Amino acid sequence: MKFEKLSYPADWGVFSLQEVCSCITSGGTPSRKNEDFYKNGSVCWVKTKELENYYIYDTEEKITSDAIKNSSAKILPQNTILLAMYGATVGELGILSKDMACNQACCALIVNSDQFDYRYVFYLLKLHKKEIQSLATGAAQQNLSATVIRDFTFGFPILEKQKNIANILECLDKKIQLNTQTNQTLEAIAQAIFKSWFVDFDPVRAKAQAISDGKTSDEANLSAMAVISGKAVEDLSQTEYQQLWEIADAFPSELVENAEFGEAPKGWEILSVGDVATITKGKSYKSSELEPSSTALVTLKSFNRGGGYRLDGLKEYSGTYKAEQEVFAGDLIVAYTDVTQAADVIGKPAMVMSDSRYEHLVISLDVGVVRPKNEKFKYFLYCLAMTDLFQNHTKSFCTGTTVLHLAKEAVPSFEFIKPNDNLIDLFDNLVSSMFIKINGHIEENKNLEKTRDLLLPKLLSGELFNE
Repeated sequence: MKFEKLSYPADWGVFSLQEVCSCITSGGTPSRKNEDFYKNGSVCWVKTKELENYYIYDTEEKITSDAIKNSSAKILPQNTILLAMYGATVGELGILSKDMACNQACCALIVNSDQFDYRYVFYLLKLHKKEIQSLATGAAQQNLSATVIRDFTFGFPILEKQKNIANILECLDKKIQLNTQTNQTLEAIAQAIFKSWFVDFDPVRAKAQAISDGKTSDEANLSAMAVISGKAVEDLSQTEYQQLWEIADAFPSELVENAEFGEAPKGWEILSVGDVATITKGKSYKSSELEPSSTALVTLKSFNRGGGYRLDGLKEYSGTYKAEQEVFAGDLIVAYTDVTQAADVIGKPAMVMSDSRYEHLVISLDVGVVRPKNEKFKYFLYCLAMTDLFQNHTKSFCTGTTVLHLAKEAVPSFEFIKPNDNLIDLFDNLVSSMFIKINGHIEENKNLEKTRDLLLPKLLSGELFNE
C-alpha cells in the first residue's frame, strides 16, 4: 500500500517494507503455566503497552533462555522496529535499544542496514501513524495484519540522505528524552525524600538513637543532618549546614507505639486525606460534546502509567461543567477508572500542567481533583499518593470486570501520619523547585514535539534538504 500523504522527488526510490526489511516477523508469549520461563529471566520481553514511540531500554517482564528455546518468542536484534498490531495500542511504535524479545501482538521490522536507515523507517511509520491505525479491522478488537504491514510503501532517498534526515529528527527526540529522564530523576529524588522523612522516619530514628546513646539534643540534630544529606557533617557548606539544621531540628527525637501503624514520631497525628483536602469527581460527558473548543477535558489519557501528567491526553469539550470541576496548573488529580486489561493508572496521581492552547481545563468523570485545604500540602499529598501504601489502599477499593472503578471514599479515607506544619512547609520549600523544573521540561518538550512534527513531512518528502 502506498500512502498518499507525501509526494517524493523523482530521484527517490519507492520501496515496500518487504523490500526494506531483511526480516518481518512477530514474537510470542511463553506459557504462563511454566514458571521457569519467567522466573529470574534476563531477556527483556516487550508488550505492546510498552511501545511509546521511542527507544525501549527496559521492560516490565523478562523471560529466560528456556522460554526462547521452547516458545514462539525469539531474540530480535538491536534497532529492530516494533509496531503494535492489536487492540488499543495498534499503530504504536518502539525501537529496541538492545537485543530483546516481544509478544505476538508486536510486528518486528528488522531493517536492511546496507540500503536503509532504521530510524528513517521509524519516522516514516510515525508520520503515517493515524493512517496505519485506520487500516486496522475487527469488531471486538482492532487488528493490523503482518501481510498489510509488509505492503506499506514509501519513498526513500539515498542512504546518506536518510541518515542526515534521521539525525535531525533524532536530535529533537534525544532532547525530549533527556528532559523526560531528568524529570524522572527529579521526581525520584522528591519521592525518596518523602519516603525517608515521612514513611521510614529516618531523621527521627537517627535522633532517637543519638539520644539513646547519651548524646545531647544538638548532637542528635547532627546525626539527623547526616542522614538527611547523606554527607558527613564536616563536608557540608555553611548554607547546607544552616538549611539542614533547621530541617533536622523540626523532627522529634522519639518514636512512640501506635496501634495502627506500629510506631509513629512523637507528636505527629493520624489523619485521613479527607481531613486535609476536598475531593471532587469530574464531569460526565457525551461524545457529541467533544467538539472544537477553548475548553478541554483532562482524561485518563492525561496520566502516565507510573503516575504523573501527560499533555497529550486532553479532549476538546464544548459542554457545560461545574466551577469546582475546572482545574488549574498545579492541581492534584487522581485516576478513578481504568480498563481491567491494563489497570495501569487507576489510583495514580498527577499534577495538572499549564497548557496555553486552552482557556479552561475540566476533569472528566474518570478523574478526581484533590484540593488541599492548606496549599503547602500539595506536594506532600502528591508524594503520599505515589507511595505503595496509598496504591495498595486504593486497589482494595476497586470494583468492576471490564472497567475498574474506584469507590468514592477510596481517596478521602486513606489514613497517614501527619507531621507538624513546620515540616510540611520545609518539605514544600525543598521540593517545589523540583516540580517547577519538571513543569518547565514538559512545556519545552511540547514545543520540541511541535517543531519535530512540523519538520517530519517536510523532511520525509524531500521538501527540505533535497539539494
